[in-house]
Amino acid sequence: MTTFEYVMVMVSVVLALALAQLLRALTEVVTNPRRYWVHALWMLSLVLLIVQIWWAYWDFNATEIWTFALYLYLLAYPIGVFIAASLLVPATRAADMDWRAHYYRVHRWAFTALLACSLIALTGQVFYLGVPALHPYRVFQVPMIASLLGAVLATGHGAHRLFAVAFFGLLLVSQLVIRMNLGALVPG
Repeated sequence: MTTFEYVMVMVSVVLALALAQLLRALTEVVTNPRRYWVHALWMLSLVLLIVQIWWAYWDFNATEIWTFALYLYLLAYPIGVFIAASLLVPATRAADMDWRAHYYRVHRWAFTALLACSLIALTGQVFYLGVPALHPYRVFQVPMIASLLGAVLATGHGAHRLFAVAFFGLLLVSQLVIRMNLGALVPG
């Protein structure tokens, strides 16, 4: 087993826990008459984000020197996503849960977790992978971070709709345009 594989086991476990929590609840949210489409779209965004994170971590497969700091850096994003997923979809919930009310109760905490780990990811790509600060992926990454910041600060329902749609769209297009192939940020 390589060091990369060893580290990816823990990353994969944390991502899998977050993904399982989201997928288990997604059917409940969709079938619940008190669902809130903005909340459901954020859940779907997190599912796609988890898939993208795992895919993107291939960029680290050629890493030769592994440190505990790099290991913690690699765990930061999965942990942040797990926290956000756990906040958006609590492990115990009532069958008739009001998802809209729940979303507005927890959105600041959930998006703060995502915002923090996204900023860590952006700086780590430059520091650990040597990805240029002006890499084309930033065209998507910066507005996604801005959408998360907007979702933390916004109070109106219209703004939350806008940020949810913007984040999902940017994430989907960035995957199709930039991250379609393994090693997209660090080819070779």
